Amino acid sequence: MSKSLQSTSRTAIRVGDVRYVIDISKIPYMASFVDFQANAKTQSTEFVHEPIPLFDIALKGLESGYRHCFRSLPADLSQHHVLCEAYDYLRIDVLGGQSINEIFSDLKSGQSDYDREERRKIKGNKSKARDTAFKLLYSILLGDFNDETKDSAEVFNAVLYLVSHSATFKWRTRSVVRAAYEERFVFSEKQKAALDKWEKMDAAKLAEEDAGDVTTEEESDCYYDSDYSI
Repeated sequence: MSKSLQSTSRTAIRVGDVRYVIDISKIPYMASFVDFQANAKTQSTEFVHEPIPLFDIALKGLESGYRHCFRSLPADLSQHHVLCEAYDYLRIDVLGGQSINEIFSDLKSGQSDYDREERRKIKGNKSKARDTAFKLLYSILLGDFNDETKDSAEVFNAVLYLVSHSATFKWRTRSVVRAAYEERFVFSEKQKAALDKWEKMDAAKLAEEDAGDVTTEEESDCYYDSDYSI
């Protein structure tokens, strides 16, 4: 990449009909694209790329946190497929090398804890937990699993934890992640019953809950916090 582009933290790129000014260092594909275009042209103040499906939402998730992806799309698994494929196309490392167990651990970061030595409450990090929920979704949709039986059980534990913590993960997130699991893996009636247990809410309450899907400090009682016996 030319020195002039390297010294500029943000680059103007038109994707389809929309002009963006972005930090291309966070998007490997765009960095390569701009580098190629810069070498092909002597002067470029703006680069033009063909439309990329859901690029605006992918960019928002990258810059503001992946939790915004759930807030920007309806509870439609097909659209989340498109979004995850967009991240893959842009060569963005959504998972950051995390294993499913590490993802599960970060999901729990939204839960408050109590420090007995200092006798004080430690607030959970809901933003981190909600960002991690998207990583779980991405892993289910595009992740490679070596042992489908073993990995299915580990992913199920993470999914069950997520759907059982409605104070942290709102309806849209829970609905899409569950749908992704059911699409990718074969599950038992016992597993289905365990997931169904946490969805017995009327439509009005679900709509109210989804409308309030913002990062808050309050944490209600948590229900599921250990491996589920399949």
